Amino acid sequence: MGESDVYEKLSQLIFSGEFETGSSLVERNLADRLGVSRIPMRETLSSLVAQGALEGGRKGESVRLRRYTVDELRQLFDYRAVIEGGCVRSAAMYTSEADLMRLEIICDGMQDILEGDDFTKWSSLDVKFHEALAEASRNDRFERTLKSLLRECFYVFYVLSRRRSRRELTKEEFAFHKQQALDDHRAIIELLKTKQVEEAEARIRLHILRSADRVIRASIETDLESNDDKADQAESS
Repeated sequence: MGESDVYEKLSQLIFSGEFETGSSLVERNLADRLGVSRIPMRETLSSLVAQGALEGGRKGESVRLRRYTVDELRQLFDYRAVIEGGCVRSAAMYTSEADLMRLEIICDGMQDILEGDDFTKWSSLDVKFHEALAEASRNDRFERTLKSLLRECFYVFYVLSRRRSRRELTKEEFAFHKQQALDDHRAIIELLKTKQVEEAEARIRLHILRSADRVIRASIETDLESNDDKADQAESS
């Protein structure tokens, strides 16, 4: 297994939601699980730390799944907005008919489950749409960078936010999110078809920053509730 394969499989595993935020990632255990030696595993973990996806890794310190502050969440989605904005600019210039068809088929799949509450299926199609945008850029650097970034962003949006939140989205809230996301996806496809470069970039940035707003708002609400609980406990003790 080459280094790029190790990176691919490890990042998928880390951002699958299997590990708790802040938990240590043991190099030996991960290497055994993926059937690779410890050297490429160590190098891959170091790369993920350098990218900011993981934290720790200094001498004598474990590598851990990041605990995101509100500012770190903002930085993550701001970075994605820049990268995916550039990706969509490139797609608006170079996308093929096959790319557009793939994007439309994914949207059709999202439309089919719009009225349901299959969270897992919806999130999977959402990821596929943005990965297809990365491929449509016809730029290998954009594609590699964006696909790596998407794993972390979708982990934060679909896994971490639900895990940290004290309440699930209501059926109405989830329906609103899905409809808004699908409307954005359809609009982006139309802008790619007509090669409206500036407009396509602006729409994807808006789409991403809406996601950032939801994640950051949920994080702040959770922190406030946690502080209220601590204050209540202090008063009662």
